Amino acid sequence: MQHFINSHDLSLVSLSYLVSILGAFVALYVADYIADEKGSIRFGWLTLASVVFGGCAIWAMHFTGMLAFKMDFAASYDVSATLLSLALPVLLAGIGFYVAYKWQDSIAAWLSAGIVFGLGVAAMHYLGMQALRTEAMMHHDSILVAVSIGIAVVAATAALRIVVHWRGMLRLVSPFIMGLAVCGMHYTGMAAMEFMPAAEGVVEVDYFEGAWSPTFMGFAAGLAVFLTLLVGSALVMFRKALDLEPEFAAS
Repeated sequence: MQHFINSHDLSLVSLSYLVSILGAFVALYVADYIADEKGSIRFGWLTLASVVFGGCAIWAMHFTGMLAFKMDFAASYDVSATLLSLALPVLLAGIGFYVAYKWQDSIAAWLSAGIVFGLGVAAMHYLGMQALRTEAMMHHDSILVAVSIGIAVVAATAALRIVVHWRGMLRLVSPFIMGLAVCGMHYTGMAAMEFMPAAEGVVEVDYFEGAWSPTFMGFAAGLAVFLTLLVGSALVMFRKALDLEPEFAAS
């Protein structure tokens, strides 16, 4: 297993953390409008928050992190598994947001939502790694895999607690902790991984057909970040025009 510093471009590692923070910030900004003053769920806002969080804070961060990983062999990403790795964190983020905002005063709901969020982060990472097509064979250290999932669950639970229950500027801590959940899980998961040379032989000609290249995945991740910035900018510009006061705004 390669040393982390030798196997990663640290500038892209830093960028992946910024991507995760950005996605978490916009998603949590949108999440302010998920529940109205009566506690009813606005499903449009719930969907938007889930798509932004799952698509940018988790999915785009993962593939930015994969660009940071220096592979000594050709690689591509299976289309079906890659798309599933996008849909899964969006779905689990939606469930987590729903539980956290539907039962805001319930400790059990908060803990359950944090677990769902953390598992969403972990599921995206390991499903995304299964989408990786390469001649090398992938192995994982089971202990580090468990640690990576624990990091995601604990940090995501703390971040949800902050964004749902804290008030004022202190809530801005949440995106940084959520970013830590996503990146901490990802890079611990990468540390758990080891590539072993495959058995000698010629790779079939169609091995990389029906797959996306790392370059394309970098473009897709960049597009997710751009759309997140667009959503965030639009919300800032039209917040007053929407005439919606977030339930958890500081008094």
